[in-house]
Amino acid sequence: MSVRRLFLALSFVAVLMSGGLAMAQPSSPAPKADSDGFVPVKEGELASGEQLPAKNLVAAAYGFILSCLIVWIASVAVRSRKVEEELEALRSKIDKKA
Repeated sequence: MSVRRLFLALSFVAVLMSGGLAMAQPSSPAPKADSDGFVPVKEGELASGEQLPAKNLVAAAYGFILSCLIVWIASVAVRSRKVEEELEALRSKIDKKA
């Protein structure tokens, strides 16, 4: 498998994983009062400007980090392959002279 195909496959997997993380929504039970009387705020009670879509931001951050990691691994693999090819060329030159 060529490095380019491997890179494309890993990139595709990263995009699928980051999209899946952004869509995942855990089910939450109904809020209950504790012994002090604290009741968590329900989802619709906050004004629209007072909340951040944290799950989307976290999923995007993890997707970005995963994408960067995949690009870095592919880059290292390409450079390693070039070094191996150059080393093999040098070995063949040494064998011809000897």
